[in-house]
Amino acid sequence: ATPARFPNMPPSASMARPPELATDAQWDRAIELTLRRLVYGAGAGLALGLIFTRSSAGRGRAMSFGLGMGVGSAYTDASREFGGVVPPLPSVLQPTPK
Repeated sequence: ATPARFPNMPPSASMARPPELATDAQWDRAIELTLRRLVYGAGAGLALGLIFTRSSAGRGRAMSFGLGMGVGSAYTDASREFGGVVPPLPSVLQPTPK
């Protein structure tokens, strides 16, 4: 058996994380998610633009739409991770009970 890295420290103290590090980890995940979805959205928009449009303006619009979709979905997921900052749907868009 190998000796523990910090033998004098109780196991619960070595596993506990300061709140600053937890917030840093949340920001790291949010930034990584945003960049990944930004690239995926741009790639999907460019691919659809190449398939369905003939002009470069149409391809640019399709790519911009994909970028917006990627950033929007990343914002929604990241805000939920930070505590649900995304506001609920307006009452006009919510389904009515039957």
